[in-house]
Amino acid sequence: MINKFFREDLKTFKPYETEKNTCNIKLDANESFLNFPKELKKELLDSIEKTLFNRYPDPSSEEICRLYGKYAGTNFKNIIAGNGSDELIQIIINAFIGYKDKVMTLSPDFSMYEIYTKLAGGVHIEFELDNNFKLDTNAFIKKANIENVKLVFISNPNNPTGGVIPEKDLLNIIENINSIVVIDEAYYEFYGETLIDKIDTYENLIILRTCSKALGLAALRLGFLITNEILLSEIKKAKPPFNVNSITQSVAAVILRNPHFIKNNINIILKERDYLYNALKKIKGIKIYETSANFILVEGNCTHDLKEKALNASISIKSFGNPRLKNCLRITVGSRKENEAFINSICEN
Repeated sequence: MINKFFREDLKTFKPYETEKNTCNIKLDANESFLNFPKELKKELLDSIEKTLFNRYPDPSSEEICRLYGKYAGTNFKNIIAGNGSDELIQIIINAFIGYKDKVMTLSPDFSMYEIYTKLAGGVHIEFELDNNFKLDTNAFIKKANIENVKLVFISNPNNPTGGVIPEKDLLNIIENINSIVVIDEAYYEFYGETLIDKIDTYENLIILRTCSKALGLAALRLGFLITNEILLSEIKKAKPPFNVNSITQSVAAVILRNPHFIKNNINIILKERDYLYNALKKIKGIKIYETSANFILVEGNCTHDLKEKALNASISIKSFGNPRLKNCLRITVGSRKENEAFINSICEN
């Protein structure tokens, strides 16, 4: 029997699967609703045309690391590029987590932290946020140290709540926890506060960023890891060669050379976030959580009906299997037309 070769610890493991989305309006994946202007598309096509398809890509992705360093305000020598921040999460775990080593995350938080931990043979530990999705920082530190946790992942802003942990609390964690701390800043641009300037101050700090949200490059799968020289040297041991393809590098370079385009898009998304937030606040029977991301979390006993109404209008929004989120929906900020269509769909009798 072929299954004798299967890993015992993965026998009950369920793969992360996403259904093909056939809805006309997609408000479930936290993507940018903005496409590129015509003149920028021409520049993108010109860069792709110069790609040497018969050659492997630059293994260090040096050009885009330099450009991202300029964009983020940090030394490019502190940066690794990855095939999406998902790959970088896996690389971090592969670099530091062995069999039965412990990784602690918040609950709720981004599910891939748990998945990659289990795939590596590590032990995943959750720390529950309170009923308002707030963190008891001191209790978090105490539990991590008692459990002898090796790695901690925190998304800030949090996915799926959109909430944030203030800098003083994050620094309290970093300074008092006996672990490597990864702050996933995937939604940084919609929040504006970062710890990227602290990477040389704290030897246990790693920052993650993505190009899938504010930069509008979800199709390319590109992320960046920023940390100090010592951690970076160790992480590189787990990084595959040629992990970021040449087309991704070419296209990302064009976008990063146009920071005014990125800033303009962020402002447009923030404006639409305010519109959607205020429109949702007028709907009775649901609680709207404050957000610093490009999505809004709502909670209420009627959310299952709201999702059905949205689906009937060919609009997809995100629901969850996590029991704590059973009455929650996460709605990605869309264009004004998409946001209006969503609000109209759930307000229909």
